[in-house]
Formats: sequence, C-alpha cells, structure tokens
Amino acid sequence: MRSNKLIVPIILATSLTLAACGTKEETKKEETKTTEESSNSKPVSIADGAQDMKQVLADMKTQLTAKDAAKVKDSGTELEEKWGVFEDSVKDKSPDLYEKVETPLHTIEAGAKVEPLDTQTLNKAAEELDGVLTEVQNLK
Repeated sequence: MRSNKLIVPIILATSLTLAACGTKEETKKEETKTTEESSNSKPVSIADGAQDMKQVLADMKTQLTAKDAAKVKDSGTELEEKWGVFEDSVKDKSPDLYEKVETPLHTIEAGAKVEPLDTQTLNKAAEELDGVLTEVQNLK
C-alpha cells in the first residue's frame, strides 16, 4: 500500500527532470546555430555600412516628421545593429571618428525610446550623425 502512494511523486519528479534536460539541449542547439550564422555573415565595408546607416537615418527623419514613435524606435534599434557590423573597423582606423559617431548615435537610441518624442533633439542628432557618416564613408 505504501509503495502505491510513492509511485505518483516518483513519476512526477522523473518527468520534471527529463523535461528540464530537454530544454537545456534545445538552448545549446539554438546558441550554436546563432553563433554559426553570425560567423558566416559577410563582412561589410565601411563605406557600405555608412551608406546603410544613412538610409536608415533618412527613413527616421521621415518618421519623425510623421511623429510615428514606434517606427522611430525601430529605426533607432536598426541603426545600432547596422553600426555594430562595422564599428570595429572604424575604431581600428580612426578612434576619433568612432567617438564622433557614438555620441549622436547614443542620443538617437535613447531619444527614440522616450515618449513623447523630442523631435528637435532627434533631428539635431540625426543631422550630426549624417554628417559624421559622410566622413566615415571617406575613411580609407
């Protein structure tokens, strides 16, 4: 009689243990896949990366005019992602120019997350970043 009472808790404990092991395996597989994808991506030239960022900035300026906070937030995130692809190359070649990009970029990132949007500050930072990206494009 006593063994019958213990069967349910033992089965429950065993199933929870096995379920937890399966989750760890899936997580490891996903991490490996993400690492492989990021290492297989083509390197982007500095000029191409800067041009991509300038395009996102142009879109962001349109979104600011329309006061579309959600799209401005997405554009701020996209700018950071595009910058992350080639920022190390810029940092290696010109640390001063790297810092000049980082300053308005951080302003845009932070400002894009704030509601209501401070369009004046975001436009000013976007103009500044656009000018610096022109310098970055000319970096050899």
